[in-house]
Amino acid sequence: MESLVNQDAALACAPAWPASDGLNFQPVFSSDGLVCEYTATLASQRHGWRRGAPGESTRLMRAALGFFQASGERIPFALNYGSPPPPIGWSANEVCELGGVILHRNELRAAPDRLPADRAGLAYPASLVSFHAPLVAHLLARSQMFTGFVEFNVGFRLRLTPTMGRGGPSANGAVQVVGLHMQVPPGVSEHATLRTRFVKLLERADLLRLPVLATNVNQAHDLHWMRIFPDVLLQGDVLCPPLGPDSLKALLALSGDNWRDFRVGGRYPQYD
Repeated sequence: MESLVNQDAALACAPAWPASDGLNFQPVFSSDGLVCEYTATLASQRHGWRRGAPGESTRLMRAALGFFQASGERIPFALNYGSPPPPIGWSANEVCELGGVILHRNELRAAPDRLPADRAGLAYPASLVSFHAPLVAHLLARSQMFTGFVEFNVGFRLRLTPTMGRGGPSANGAVQVVGLHMQVPPGVSEHATLRTRFVKLLERADLLRLPVLATNVNQAHDLHWMRIFPDVLLQGDVLCPPLGPDSLKALLALSGDNWRDFRVGGRYPQYD
């Protein structure tokens, strides 16, 4: 990807980007090939949560917020803390604490006690930020509908939404389940049992009006088969491997006001 663009020319006109070393971005595609959002991960967390390093979750959130804020575009993104995920209960308070943020009106902002003075003002629309969480029972009344699909490692996609407390707006808001994420077993398209189970999973998600993001789509024949499901979002190395910050900066800088010409955000998923 680096070789496809003239980064020096592109970045010369780019906004003042914050430091984002170690951050990876992988696009999420609609079935017709449009990029809907990006998933942000730290390279050190792609293989799972590192116990004893809670500061990395704050670094991930801070770097992602700063990166997309600096882009000047309202680009949806998700935070993926790796697998296995952090061992928390995924309440609104814990999600905010994990990322070192607060919910101020409709924005996620870096918590004042977790942010150096030179990064004040770091904020992003909360409606454009989601979190990959495990299948925690208390987050959804009918979560048991998905517990049997262990081969797909199903989890929830969460968003923080404003809510009122006794003294006014809550600093953490409330957690809302806005979809599912799942991992595609390699060769799913070639195994009748897996295909049947996949369709059943989609049917149950549809009953609850939960959009499904299928990750780990790394084989071309699996991608070809999964494109028959128009409402499933797709992510995997066969579509696009994770991009480093410089690659994504260059693409966004080159696009200018026509950033959608790079098929970024051509169609956003809609949640009811």
